[in-house]
Amino acid sequence: MALIHSTTQASHSRCLEGASSPLGCQTPVLLLVHKRPAHTQAVLAVLRQVRPKTLLVAADGPETDAQCQAVRELVMAAVDWDCRLETRFSALWQGCRQGVAGALDWAFSRHEECIILEDDCVPDTSFFPFCEALLARYRGVPDVMQICGSNLAGKSRTGESYYFSRFGPVWGWATWRRAWSAYDVEMRAWPELRNSRRLRELCPENFEASWRRKVFDKVASGRLDTWDYQWAFAKLLRGGLSIIPAGNLISNVGFGEDATHTKNAQAALAALPTVRLEASLRHPAAPIAWLEADRAYLNRVVGLPKTPLSPRALRHMIQSLCRP
Repeated sequence: MALIHSTTQASHSRCLEGASSPLGCQTPVLLLVHKRPAHTQAVLAVLRQVRPKTLLVAADGPETDAQCQAVRELVMAAVDWDCRLETRFSALWQGCRQGVAGALDWAFSRHEECIILEDDCVPDTSFFPFCEALLARYRGVPDVMQICGSNLAGKSRTGESYYFSRFGPVWGWATWRRAWSAYDVEMRAWPELRNSRRLRELCPENFEASWRRKVFDKVASGRLDTWDYQWAFAKLLRGGLSIIPAGNLISNVGFGEDATHTKNAQAALAALPTVRLEASLRHPAAPIAWLEADRAYLNRVVGLPKTPLSPRALRHMIQSLCRP
């Protein structure tokens, strides 16, 4: 598609003179922006504290939109520290699916690993050293595919700074090129998996397979304009694990009418408070998913029932049977 060719976007890099970084984030940070200046400003305020040595900014269009232009000007003016700035500004509107997927492909074509933030995901500063330490620790562990900043299940283990999960929120996260190489925005492997016994084997929790089937059908058919379920699919196929911090490190302030998907400003997950993790991390013994926390995620975030005999489970079953 022409929308993702270089003729539709401007890319350049520059080095700026300035003070040295007090926190010294060495890992490239990718910031995804569109047309919300106030949200972008809140994220930039944190980035100015951590002063990443390399900042990639990917902006969806159209470039003729006044708010899109305002966000781009805001970013260019805000970066006043010693930084390599790499930009990918789209001339046309690409949408959530192609815009974000293309930006991530672009970032990982340039760098082996990245920390990723969207314009409405405001991190605690401890999110950055957390990601950097674990990117290094699990760089050569193929089963570990993502480091998350969000703890949406509200679970933690005493004595550990993080746990492993089969699920991975993307409200502030990090990964490696070797993991991102499994991503396919078109989900071409889905039709074969959809009708196979393997899907149920990959989904150990009650109702999970039917939920996955419903969502992945919408994404694969293009009825849902998004990029992140394709990433969840890539991890599912490979049995990939995500790292979840013991406390929530990201506050998503983007819930509201101007959001792409999260329209309800009163949602339980909107603008969650953040904590600060200690710099000295306490590691789990082995990369194994914590199923209790995964059940809590399915119940609290996805909305799946806890047990097969609960009222919610019965309603879910009836709805599934009535569905064509």
